[in-house]
Amino acid sequence: MYQDEIINKLTIRQAFLTKVIQHAQKNIPTMPTGVLRIHKNSKSISYYKVGERQRDNGILIDSNDRILIQGLANKSYLNKVLRAAQEEKKLIDQFLKRFPDPAVEDVYMKLPETRRQLISPVTLPDEEYKNKWLAKPYQKKGFGDDEPYYITQKGLRVRSKSEMLIAERLDAKGIPYKYECPLELKSRTVNPDFTILRMSDRKVIYYEHLGKMDDPGYAQKNVNKVREYALSGYTIGDRLYLTMETSITPLDMRVVDKMIEEQFS
Repeated sequence: MYQDEIINKLTIRQAFLTKVIQHAQKNIPTMPTGVLRIHKNSKSISYYKVGERQRDNGILIDSNDRILIQGLANKSYLNKVLRAAQEEKKLIDQFLKRFPDPAVEDVYMKLPETRRQLISPVTLPDEEYKNKWLAKPYQKKGFGDDEPYYITQKGLRVRSKSEMLIAERLDAKGIPYKYECPLELKSRTVNPDFTILRMSDRKVIYYEHLGKMDDPGYAQKNVNKVREYALSGYTIGDRLYLTMETSITPLDMRVVDKMIEEQFS
């Protein structure tokens, strides 16, 4: 549920901040005493060691004493990191203690089924939102009699072995998608290979696999297509994602896995 997802992310962040705090608290006491003051003019930079309370201009440090200069600079940096991490962790600690149960998105699902049937929810839980999106019908492209027959483990027919591998990887990772669902661009209607619902922000994104990039005609056609996407507001890395291959360089599934983990989830 939504609440579990938020708590999990904040708990991960909380653990990271704890390590940062521990690192700073361990290393700050080993660093030189005092505070670094830097004076810069048009000709040179001077470094001064100032008392901890910074009540004087400080003592000039020999510019060759890089150990002392860098030690004081790092100490100042770590102190700022420590304060920022402590403040953020304090807020996360307080938030986790006071996080409402249930969260807004979960209220509907925690009601009895008989009551849910009577209600129009303000916002649907992720699972229902996903199922409703997947259930919306669309006109699929047809297949010619002479086209190769590739079918995924879930029974979806696709146009290439690479598309079959991609579809099965999306299925395995629980990524909701539609195959060759029509999309209206400014110039024409296209059928992206995969229309994906990214559940983290409920944003619809598009994934095209360009499988014959060593074919000049195919490559030129898809260069034009990607340009049409961009002119219609679907830019690469925002709402459009691509993979490519040639007869010499096949699809690397590690790239697909990285995109799923970092962009599609």
